[in-house]
Amino acid sequence: MSAAARSCLVRGNPVNGIELHDLHKSFGGRTVLRGVSFAVEPGAIVGFVGPNGAGKTTCLRVLLGLHQADRGSVRVLGMDPRHDAVRIRRHCSYLPGETSLYPGMRGREFLRFALGFYPMLHDETQLDLLEAFRLPLHKRVRSYSAGMKQKLALMATLIPDVEVYVLDEPDRALDASARFFLRHLLEKLRRRGKAVLLSSHHLREVETVADRLVFLLDGQVVPPERIAAARAALRQRVRLRLEPGDTPLPDGAAEIAREPDGTLLVAPHGDPVAWLARIPADKLVAAEVGSVQLEDIYRLLTEPATA
Repeated sequence: MSAAARSCLVRGNPVNGIELHDLHKSFGGRTVLRGVSFAVEPGAIVGFVGPNGAGKTTCLRVLLGLHQADRGSVRVLGMDPRHDAVRIRRHCSYLPGETSLYPGMRGREFLRFALGFYPMLHDETQLDLLEAFRLPLHKRVRSYSAGMKQKLALMATLIPDVEVYVLDEPDRALDASARFFLRHLLEKLRRRGKAVLLSSHHLREVETVADRLVFLLDGQVVPPERIAAARAALRQRVRLRLEPGDTPLPDGAAEIAREPDGTLLVAPHGDPVAWLARIPADKLVAAEVGSVQLEDIYRLLTEPATA
């Protein structure tokens, strides 16, 4: 739990955002969540990342009262979703990972329907989204592309003026310009003091906008010390790109990954700078030692040897 969350609890007040403690959930004898604990305070964007099947969506559905936890406690704006699910949903906007819209409705009819559940809307956000997305709201949803449907779902999720936003894969099917605009809107939510829990597979987008990250693996939050160890290991790795052609790498290193643009991620067995110096300078296009990117942390944590 963060320092801000602990401070709220010390004063005897519930966290005015999201708080999960020792959450457990099973389905038919299969354990999905194993003691999950974290908090999202007002004015914070928390990135919720992990491989498919890690339990992220189940966790999001539990905090909204769509699933019941087997054990542990959940508070959203101080309310327990086991008893106050309807009240929570009036103060919390949720975008599910698999959005399902009404295909027979016209775009504007769907928005009117979806926004009608909330007592307050944010007019500036509505104008921004209408201008940026320019959806044909007079047409029926069935005629929309996947990206257009996602934009419509985002409008229904972000226009309500609520305290908490839970977004499961909000950038699904969006092009680069729409993802950039979504990042801009999320930063505005942060400045307005909203609590945002963001789950996404676009790791670079999450890394750019999130204040901190919660990694979920096999239904458990990865301990901070394991994240620190992963970062330390990554600082010893080399990211490089070579001139086209057959240029063998020097001995004494393991190739970790090869990206589509030809960039290599390599783990030298000794001093990474000394190993890199053994590559002829005229063969080296670019090199980076010691950089730590979220995608690399994610890859390292999910490797079979370390999972």
